[in-house]
Amino acid sequence: MDCEDYRQRIEADPAWIDEAGAAHERDCGACAAYARRLRVSERLISEALRFDVASVREQDGAMAAPRRRRPIGTTWAMAASAGIAAVGVWLVLTFLPSGDPDRLVAVVQDHWYHEPTSWVQTSAPVNASVLETALSGTARVDLERLSVVSYARSCLVNGRWVPHLVVQGQAGPVMLLLLSREAIADTLPLDLPQEGLHGVIMPLDEGSIAILGDDDESLEALQQDVAAAVEWAI
Repeated sequence: MDCEDYRQRIEADPAWIDEAGAAHERDCGACAAYARRLRVSERLISEALRFDVASVREQDGAMAAPRRRRPIGTTWAMAASAGIAAVGVWLVLTFLPSGDPDRLVAVVQDHWYHEPTSWVQTSAPVNASVLETALSGTARVDLERLSVVSYARSCLVNGRWVPHLVVQGQAGPVMLLLLSREAIADTLPLDLPQEGLHGVIMPLDEGSIAILGDDDESLEALQQDVAAAVEWAI
């Protein structure tokens, strides 16, 4: 079972697991983390949709005058509204442009889970034309100042298409998001301790760059190398 097949199965049913799926989770940390996130989201939505009948009865009993029973259709409408609200939060977090640094951090952290196949340690560089397409006039990258760029894709992050690169660091793969239109005043911490990852979103001229790698990766060296290698083209 490869990552794409696994993700299709887990997205269709977060509770799904079989022998092949369990084996893939053991072997692929990115997919295992992605599954955990989906299952947590599923639980939160289920809790939001749950109608606490006992609590309502207690509240009704405390009232001096009897209250009419809420029509079944109204109860379902409330449950549906809770579900829509949960989805709405996800849509706001993912698609709306953000001037809030905390929300930018959350969006970048969330994006790491989206492409588990990019998170591999390899000495094979990405095809030059693929890299050029991913950069798509957003930035110029001096490859001599970076280690192997093993992955390149244009991704929707915080409502904008941005280059998503993976470079090979000293401790393993490192995610770079080139956020040419996300200006920030100060460097923001970008950590996923449950995944053993740490990083920063650092300002670079009128934009910023997100860097996320293994806890053993030297952030200072990475920041210097990336700042020297990337130049905005727009």
